[in-house]
Amino acid sequence: MDEQTVREAAETHARATVERDYETAGSYLGDGMMATAGEVMKDMPRPLTASEVTSVEGRDGSYTCRIRYSGDEGATVVDSRWAEVDGDPKIVGLEVVDKS
Repeated sequence: MDEQTVREAAETHARATVERDYETAGSYLGDGMMATAGEVMKDMPRPLTASEVTSVEGRDGSYTCRIRYSGDEGATVVDSRWAEVDGDPKIVGLEVVDKS
């Protein structure tokens, strides 16, 4: 798993989240992440209108992607931690880092 692969997965996940394609967005969640994702979604502006992967940083075999979600009510910045699970990039951690 390399930075480009993770960036592409994060962009697809973020775009699917904005488009309310939760089947696609959820397919990138690792085991046990559904509840965490639901909590993060509560902090998102409504309706979501855009997403941007602003950074991808690798460390110790995993990557952290910072994604800015925006909408009519403002913006929320989320750090998603990605790791390779069964050969695919999966989100194994989520954290809201800014809400404006």
